[in-house]
Amino acid sequence: MSYRKTLVFVVIMLSVACSTNQDTSEPPAELQAFEEKIEIQRVWRASVGGSSERLRLGLAPATDGARIYAGSNGGQAAAFDAETGVRIWSVQTNLQLSAGPAYGNDVLAFGTSDGDLLVLDANTGEEIWRRGVGSEVLAPPAISNNILALRSVDGRLRAYSATDGRELWSVEQSVPALTMRGNTAPSISGNIVVTGFDNGRLGSYQLTNGDPIWEIIVAAPTGRTELERLVDISAGLKVVGGEVYAVGYHGRALGISLDSGLVTWQQEFSSYSGLGVDLNSVYITDEFSEVVALDRAAGTPRWRQNALRLRDVTAPSAYGNTIVVGDFEGYLHWIDPSDGSFMARERLANRPIYAAPLVVGTNLFVQSEDGTVAAYTVETEQTQFESEDNSA
Repeated sequence: MSYRKTLVFVVIMLSVACSTNQDTSEPPAELQAFEEKIEIQRVWRASVGGSSERLRLGLAPATDGARIYAGSNGGQAAAFDAETGVRIWSVQTNLQLSAGPAYGNDVLAFGTSDGDLLVLDANTGEEIWRRGVGSEVLAPPAISNNILALRSVDGRLRAYSATDGRELWSVEQSVPALTMRGNTAPSISGNIVVTGFDNGRLGSYQLTNGDPIWEIIVAAPTGRTELERLVDISAGLKVVGGEVYAVGYHGRALGISLDSGLVTWQQEFSSYSGLGVDLNSVYITDEFSEVVALDRAAGTPRWRQNALRLRDVTAPSAYGNTIVVGDFEGYLHWIDPSDGSFMARERLANRPIYAAPLVVGTNLFVQSEDGTVAAYTVETEQTQFESEDNSA
């Protein structure tokens, strides 16, 4: 399954001309100079080590508000002080970590390439329990109310006791012959868990027992070939307040009522990177890595930024008065949410950034494929003064 899904992703990327090894393909856009509107300060930088070699894993920082947790494909897991970057603990799990961590109930949860679910003590890094789930995990789990929700590449959404790993329930959707590399991370809101599936369906379920609340087809297969009929919800899901925002590959972008499943708006769209949300807009990275803003209430287009075309851009993250995305060369781009213009640019590493940046308070946290983790903030006169004072 893992090999097949990796191969399929390569085929898809070739089909949208992301390969730079063929003279006939459109190359990724070259970065253009611009006048920066804000100054960015890197607060700290660390490493959890281990490159994932373009496997597009679901590894991304998580937080409890005071600490940043991260893991690498090489098996390292670590906790850092969110303000200073001081390493609090670090452990070698000897597992090929492929997704997570998720934080909740003072524990961390990772999925692995070999189909394991690993739970660690968030305070010490000590292993609490692990169990086999029978399939590779490519999406971070979600934890709430002492229940851990997990999506795996075999089309299943499972729930486990976060305390001892008992399986509580499981639901399954069919898996098409061709799928995108990656899965939608479950999102928990109150007693409801929502996730997307490789067959283009979005489902909402009772967290305690898995009973379905509603299901919606976000993308329906069309066309003659398996490639043309490819539909998937690989990363496009956000639950904000009482609304669900979702987008699929070869499908639609939708606004949905969390309680009823009523579709409030929809737009034809295709994305495998995902979306972000702020008070006014939904921001989507489409299949060509163009960033698009839609009105959150009505779904109407507001602007499109195409200067990052084919740069394998992450889902956008709303950060203060900016939108931030990462790309395949390790660059971070700060975008003005009002018109899509660039505000700032920084380079984290020489390797791709696959996961959307994490926002905690006034800081932005990001992880690259080689295990580099860093914190950034928008520099103000106050932060500049503090930086100079610390260096003295």
